[in-house]
Amino acid sequence: MPVEHLWKWLREDVTYHTCYRSKTQLIEQVAQFQSVLNSRPLIVSDRLWVKNHLNPEEEKLRVST
Repeated sequence: MPVEHLWKWLREDVTYHTCYRSKTQLIEQVAQFQSVLNSRPLIVSDRLWVKNHLNPEEEKLRVST
């Protein structure tokens, strides 16, 4: 589900390796993340678009030789 990828994106950009001093700071960061997404819908669609094919160059990186 695309919403799962959105949550992962939020965690990567806002909460990974970060400890906020207060709940208010966390809420402000989430609001800023939301503001950026709302102002750039094409970035959101590009990142969350469900892929129906594999990129050969990307798949090369997944397989060790």
